[in-house]
Amino acid sequence: MKKFPVVMEAMTKLPDYYVHVACPVKSSIWLPQKRDRLIIIGSRRNFAWREPAAEKPVTLAEILEMDPVPHIPDYVGRRLAGKYRDRPIISDAERGDIAPTCVAHYAKDLSTRLVADRRFPFGARPYTVREYARLQGVPDTFTFAGGDMAAYRMIGNGVSVPVGKWTGEEIRRYFGVR
Repeated sequence: MKKFPVVMEAMTKLPDYYVHVACPVKSSIWLPQKRDRLIIIGSRRNFAWREPAAEKPVTLAEILEMDPVPHIPDYVGRRLAGKYRDRPIISDAERGDIAPTCVAHYAKDLSTRLVADRRFPFGARPYTVREYARLQGVPDTFTFAGGDMAAYRMIGNGVSVPVGKWTGEEIRRYFGVR
């Protein structure tokens, strides 16, 4: 089991409750995404909150579709050619890269985060909705309401599934719920 090096502050006693800080909690112990989060938990009693742990993280290669059909707007080529003030972040599964944080504004600009793929013009392409969802740990059985842009927004605004699951399991453990 891979233990996650986390900076944990000891329980701090405040009037009528304790505060536990877990920082950073990294989605990358489960998923191929750089998504560090600060988790603050307040409780009425002192409690030994456990660090997150993962058996084996998913790789970027594992979340990519075999035959993707991404929407590639014209501005992707312009950004790759240096026509914008910033260059895209390109993650390459063959190098063992992980993706940058999924963001809600990806719905408006599919050129900021790309995945290396030699089958497409420029050697890179945007993530498909399904790939973006997999970066957050969303199961393939999940159906998004609305179109692709709404799905990208929901995914970018969400908490990665394993982080939410870890947090929920710790809260259940605190309350003694099995």
